Amino acid sequence: MEIIIAGAGKVGFELARSLSGDHQVTVIDENIEALNRLQELIDILPIVGNVEDPITYSRLPSVRADLFIAVTDSDEANLLATLLIDDVVKIAKKVIRLRNSYFSKSHFLSNLENLTTVFPFSLAAETIGLLFDYPEANNVKQLAGTTMKLISIRVDNPLHEEKFVGLFENTHIKIVGIEREKQFFIPAKDELVRHGDLLYFLGSGDVLKRMYHELDMGMPQEVHTAVIFGAKTLGIEIARILITKGISVKIVEKSITHCEEASRQLQDKVLVINSHYDENILYEEEHLAKADVMIATDKEDEANIIKALQAKEQGIPKVIAINNEKRYYALMHQLGIVVARGPRTSAYYAILESLSSGSSSSVSAKHFCGGEGVVLYYVTTKVFSGHRRSPWREEESILLIERGKVWTLWEEKMILESGDKLCLVTKTVYEEKAREWMESL
Repeated sequence: MEIIIAGAGKVGFELARSLSGDHQVTVIDENIEALNRLQELIDILPIVGNVEDPITYSRLPSVRADLFIAVTDSDEANLLATLLIDDVVKIAKKVIRLRNSYFSKSHFLSNLENLTTVFPFSLAAETIGLLFDYPEANNVKQLAGTTMKLISIRVDNPLHEEKFVGLFENTHIKIVGIEREKQFFIPAKDELVRHGDLLYFLGSGDVLKRMYHELDMGMPQEVHTAVIFGAKTLGIEIARILITKGISVKIVEKSITHCEEASRQLQDKVLVINSHYDENILYEEEHLAKADVMIATDKEDEANIIKALQAKEQGIPKVIAINNEKRYYALMHQLGIVVARGPRTSAYYAILESLSSGSSSSVSAKHFCGGEGVVLYYVTTKVFSGHRRSPWREEESILLIERGKVWTLWEEKMILESGDKLCLVTKTVYEEKAREWMESL
């Protein structure tokens, strides 16, 4: 594909690096140094220019492109760029990142053709909101268009340790991954579950909630109260979601300006506390230690790790830290902190996953375990003639088929039926090959 990316910041950089291996990528930015760094690492076409200036697009080598992605740090710039490029280049599909959730309710964007919008703060907040529906979980991902969820749970109960993986499964639930000692792998049925393993379950969320509510004894069984450190955009978005779930919320923020803005936006539905974070006495004075969950939302991972460790010392059973830099992901897990994607990472994966759901592909994707694993899934709509289909044969993969709400492993030379749901779990390094196989069925 011919892909144009407006913005060479962290999200633009990661997208360019992921897409340039299989596509022709052009990156537009005013920052010459950022473009030079990109060009040194990957094969792209750099264009130095202001994405809000129509003249910039006249420098593009082609009048047609398959995809335009606007991911600068400015909503206004992304909106204007998305409008301007249509005057110069014929774009098949456009993706735009917007920080302000107001635009999600705007009729303006709905009038633009072939446009996918990504709201990173809302995505990050919604991910955390799912964790309150499954208090024991470390992560919850909804597979779009299905009732299935991918839920990770830490093993911290001697009654469930040193058992075979197969003993945790049934026709509705499968273990599709294990993270152990910083390593991710897809287990066989005779793999033994160990203390500290992070198990990735794929299946019905309701069944999981009933069956494995005591797998991690350190987590709260129910959540009634939460404390959020940070009253900027992300903290406010998280508070909004928790309020709708009936959770009692306290927000701690050192900036009086942000405190006032949070109170205004949330209409006094939460208690906003103005205080510097290094005052441990705050836990006692404001009864923060009684919270079921603590969420650290700083844009710096180091600050979030410190806040999470302080909360653990105070006895809060579930501590969640926003992860903005991939290099801190493993450390957070090692420290027993629940890791949630930050806005930038949420935007990156949302954009990649939105590309897989385009009109040219029937395969959807969901990345997990810090990007190490991927779930590819789709519902068959073809009318098959009855001839058998060969299975996916790559190692370290699980291929499942759901028929009649029952999950089974793909058997040798299986016959597909219209309406079957296929789910292939594999390592991300095999994603493109796996996608090609599924689309060939």
